[in-house]
Amino acid sequence: MDPIRIDTKEHVDSLLDKYDNFLFDCDGVVWLDETLIPGMLETIKYLQDNGKGFAFITNNSSKSRNEYIGKFKKLGFEGITKDMIFPTCYAAATTVKEELKIPQGSKIWVLGDHGIEDELREQGYIPVGGSDKALDTEFHLEHELLKVDPEVKAVVVGSTKHFNYMRIASTLQYLLHDNKSLPFIGTNIDRSYPGGNGLTLPAGGSVVNFMEYTAHRDFINVGKPSTLFLDTVLKHMNFNKEKTVMIGDTLYTDIKFGNDGELGGGNGGSILVLSGGTKPHDLHKLHELDTSMIPSFIIESFGDVFKLLNL
Repeated sequence: MDPIRIDTKEHVDSLLDKYDNFLFDCDGVVWLDETLIPGMLETIKYLQDNGKGFAFITNNSSKSRNEYIGKFKKLGFEGITKDMIFPTCYAAATTVKEELKIPQGSKIWVLGDHGIEDELREQGYIPVGGSDKALDTEFHLEHELLKVDPEVKAVVVGSTKHFNYMRIASTLQYLLHDNKSLPFIGTNIDRSYPGGNGLTLPAGGSVVNFMEYTAHRDFINVGKPSTLFLDTVLKHMNFNKEKTVMIGDTLYTDIKFGNDGELGGGNGGSILVLSGGTKPHDLHKLHELDTSMIPSFIIESFGDVFKLLNL
């Protein structure tokens, strides 16, 4: 079935009748880098005022939940609380604790930015690697960080703007250590994301997949479209799956996340926005895709919801 275009007040009214809960991607849906997408502030407030549930689910692992709270406030949002935000750095930390059951107080090697480190600390772990300044130094074979710390119990790889040979080489030692026995957690599979100034920028998946290829081993994907991640969010937020929909700008993560998770019951579980990574010209190839990546609905921007309601 072809996706339904949301471009009238009647379409929006129908959408709000069908769904009680809305799961939002962030980059390309709520904002582009540090710039708020027009209409999103008003749309979110409308949902708040009308008793709708919502949460924010991002594959960006570079910022912790506390940092996202600051970003929402800076952009003018009110009433956004920490328990409504699910970045994959948080998903990685909770996977270490709840799924892998690694004892608190253990060391976890990190290839990624401080969001992963912060969330690991909050769950009671000791991050190593990560933002360590020693990883910014020139590579040499005698570097102390190339020696595996036997107290490290897992490896988390995610978004970073400090990807260099020392980080690659040191992380590889842990991924190969003891016949590849340390758990390898990847925060997401996104190749790129829509940055500011019209740029498309490398996302965390480019780092994760680089290390997957280099170490020649699979990873535990804790980001979208993981159904484990979705189940965690639904349980935490107490959302009825059949009354919940996912809004995102990426077909192979956001839309697949909603569809694979069977959100929305018979109404469909995914809304594609064209304000981020997916552009109108990409829609010509929708028929070539697996059905799991075909959205139930399409809207130019979810910020248009408030505008359409007031036509």
